Amino acid sequence: MVPNNPAHKRGRALSGAELVLWLLAGGGVLLFALWPVAAVLRESLLVDGQWSLSAWRGLLGKSWPLALNSFGVAGAVTAVTLPLAALLAVKLLYGAAAGRRLLTAMLVLSTISPPFVGSMSYLMLFGRRGLITWRLLGLEWNPYGFHGVVMMEVLSQLGVATLLAAASFHQVDGSLEQASLDLGASPLRTLLGVSLPLARPGLAAAALMVFVRSLSDFGTPLFVGGRFQVLASKAYNTLIGVGDFPLACAMNALLVLPSLLLLVVRREARGRNFSLRLAGTRSLRLRGPSGWLPEAAAWGFVALETAVYGLIFAGSVTKTWGADFTLTTAHLRGLWNFSGNGFARSLACSVAAGLGGAVLGAALARLLDRAPAVLRRGARVLIELPYLVPGTFFGVGYLLVSSSLPWEIPAGFLIAMNCLFRQLSPSTWSAQAGLAQINPELELAVRDLGGGQGRVLRDMLLPLLRPFMLVSFINAFSAAMTSTGPIIFLVSPYARVAAVELFESINSGKYGDASAMASLLIAAILAVNALAWKISERRG
Repeated sequence: MVPNNPAHKRGRALSGAELVLWLLAGGGVLLFALWPVAAVLRESLLVDGQWSLSAWRGLLGKSWPLALNSFGVAGAVTAVTLPLAALLAVKLLYGAAAGRRLLTAMLVLSTISPPFVGSMSYLMLFGRRGLITWRLLGLEWNPYGFHGVVMMEVLSQLGVATLLAAASFHQVDGSLEQASLDLGASPLRTLLGVSLPLARPGLAAAALMVFVRSLSDFGTPLFVGGRFQVLASKAYNTLIGVGDFPLACAMNALLVLPSLLLLVVRREARGRNFSLRLAGTRSLRLRGPSGWLPEAAAWGFVALETAVYGLIFAGSVTKTWGADFTLTTAHLRGLWNFSGNGFARSLACSVAAGLGGAVLGAALARLLDRAPAVLRRGARVLIELPYLVPGTFFGVGYLLVSSSLPWEIPAGFLIAMNCLFRQLSPSTWSAQAGLAQINPELELAVRDLGGGQGRVLRDMLLPLLRPFMLVSFINAFSAAMTSTGPIIFLVSPYARVAAVELFESINSGKYGDASAMASLLIAAILAVNALAWKISERRG
């Protein structure tokens, strides 16, 4: 006899409420996720409204050095980032307790900080008028080129890569490590022979994620690349400077191929029950010489991040960085006149994206949990695609879609929807992780007591999913506040956002204004995150 379990009801007919949810959520994903992606691919195959491969022939014939540069940078960044991330993850899980909270705080801060601040700090330290190279050492060192791009992308990717690596090591069964220790293996040998091989699938997914994010980074090469260009920065310049949509779309489409590989890897990882759940208290501890290298990497990262954010604040209270280091509050006082409307618009769009993403992610997680296998697989591909494609690719898609419509769509709405659906993947999987921890017997108990779908949703699911929806809100809000690539083509002189103004200030060398804006963005993100946690705790 088949037990009365909700897992066995996936083949039943849809209720009216579920059908409405499928229509709303599915229609939203098709309109705001699939349509922009399809629009970019279509545009890359059109010239003057006619089907043509001339853009692809031009890309493969003349731009192959740019492709080599792109893949060379991405490979170098991955090769440097993954070992460093593994060392930091080892410190978090297996190292001494001292400094662990500080390292965690710095890792989280690096993932929510505005984009390109590392590049700005790098130029403030080592640029032609840098604090170290020119002010202290009297050198005129060239900070631009391949080496600068790799260094800055490693710094920007290290926080996310470390959190993914830590999640991979968390997956390792602690009892296997304990068994290895009981059999006489040293902690270092256990780490290298047991923990590392078991964490390898997750580390491989982290490496591919770093590779894809590096490949699609257009801002860092613009700031510190100099004459060295990659496909992502060339696509941006082609669209902004030349207006060649087919060629720019072809360049972006070429960058999507590694993203599709990452999509396959992520699906395989979920097939092995790869998740972010903790495996319990770690019995393995590295001490002595084997723990020195992770400790050195951790404290080096903390010192570097402290210098980066210290320079941001210093730049906001310095009159003219590199020329006049007189203290001033002019940049901070000029924030409102400089970007008051842009900041307010960023805040409104980000809150909308965070709230909408949390609700829509929870709804999709519930629907996918009860959907047939074929429908689940197809929906997952559509949900993850915007998150994995390059940001400029997704932004160009929204530009193409909005310009093809007979009516004008408000820029704020486009920005909010872009940020919402780009971050829908982590919002959905966070809600699914929450559903996985809910005992299905609870729903049966509510139904046995006479509760319908509404009471199950209101009295059981939403309270239990609240912590996971909070994580979804914080992630989507923080990403939207600092998003640049996906929305840089959607802003106009009458619809500005703070992150794009920050990008333009760095690009024009206005480090004082950029530092003040970066400080404001970091403070706003931290304040909203803290407020969200407070509200959640009170309601809990």
